[in-house]
Amino acid sequence: MIQATMERFRNLIIREKVIKIPDQMEALRIINYPYQAIEEAVVNAFYHRDYMSCEPVTIEIEPDCINIMNFPGIDRSISEKTIEEGKRFVSRYYRNRRLGEFLKELELSEGHSSGIPTIQEELEKNGSPRAEFFTDKDRRAMRIRIPIHPSFFNGRDKLADSAGKVMNKFLKKKVEQHTVILNYMADGEWHKTSEVAAILGLKDTRTKELLKELVALEKLDDNGKTKGKLYKLK
Repeated sequence: MIQATMERFRNLIIREKVIKIPDQMEALRIINYPYQAIEEAVVNAFYHRDYMSCEPVTIEIEPDCINIMNFPGIDRSISEKTIEEGKRFVSRYYRNRRLGEFLKELELSEGHSSGIPTIQEELEKNGSPRAEFFTDKDRRAMRIRIPIHPSFFNGRDKLADSAGKVMNKFLKKKVEQHTVILNYMADGEWHKTSEVAAILGLKDTRTKELLKELVALEKLDDNGKTKGKLYKLK
């Protein structure tokens, strides 16, 4: 999920701008959102969420920032002042210790509570404002706000237009894939994921995502099995 999320960020959201500086040979290269900062924030959200809860990690793309939220919030051993300052959060309580070890093996996390400093350092190197952290008194949720680089915010209309065109193209393709699946399921029979994948020319993993979306939209039914799951028209 983390890798798929970052692939979407890389392809649809993260953009670079080159600014030529007078009397200087090298141009200035800036990014709307540093990749490493976003990755650290996403990894933190998935690492620290409560997997006994049904509340998912949520990511909101605004014209001037990205908000990433997970449930619940930071442990009460971290003071509100430390959270507001957005520095290193050090806690003796680890909600998902084994998951942290696994993320470290995948080189998605370094441990040592280095995630927050890395986010701030990457933003500073890019000339972006610092990230902000928010929670409530009951620590029910944790939200990190990563601001866009000011140079991109000044041209937000053009940037939003470009991002909108990319997103519309992406959504149009998804609608076409949904239509192909629904037409194939029109016989009312149960079908395997591999069958649908062959029709779409996609891998099973991507096809499962499309099928789950159609189940959520109440267009398809599944047989409720974990392995060998079958789908048919609702």
